[in-house]
Amino acid sequence: MPAPDIEKMIRENLEDLKKLYQRTLPVKVGVAVQASFRENFRKGRFYSEQPWQTPLRTTLGFRGVEGQYGPLLSGKNALYESIKFRPLPGKVIISSELAYAATHNDGEEIGVTERMKRFFWAKHLEHKESMGPDAPETEFWKRMALKKPGSKIKIPRRHFLGPSKEVDTIVQDIVNKGLQQFINNQHGKVTGKSY
Repeated sequence: MPAPDIEKMIRENLEDLKKLYQRTLPVKVGVAVQASFRENFRKGRFYSEQPWQTPLRTTLGFRGVEGQYGPLLSGKNALYESIKFRPLPGKVIISSELAYAATHNDGEEIGVTERMKRFFWAKHLEHKESMGPDAPETEFWKRMALKKPGSKIKIPRRHFLGPSKEVDTIVQDIVNKGLQQFINNQHGKVTGKSY
């Protein structure tokens, strides 16, 4: 029986380990954490933190479609869909590129502008025509449109993206399983057994 080519085995193992580090684990982590963050949207909270503040549209009793959605959700689900991941060697970047994502994630007070007022008036007229002058939606947009330029609108913090012990656990589990599978596969190559 010929002696095993140890140098070749080491090169192959290093190549497999490199793939695991550069691509396989970052993609698995990205998929899992992205799904976990999106699940938080459905739950209306960031893992074990306090539930997100109920949106005004719900509190005010909006009768239309807008009143049916939970915090940070809508018919388009733009913020939910904006959570993307980019795998890199040994890490993954999970982010949202939407301009208003940080405002919702961190909370913020924003100043009313003339452009915002025009938008509010347009929404008021749209709801007035479709739902009538007394609908909660119509009244809400009218109150928003009557705000003075420079006055503040408080966007509550609804943390949906960032580090947490739950994310650390997801990452650790995936890395541990990936490394164990790698070890099992390498052992199988040497012994001829598959795991």
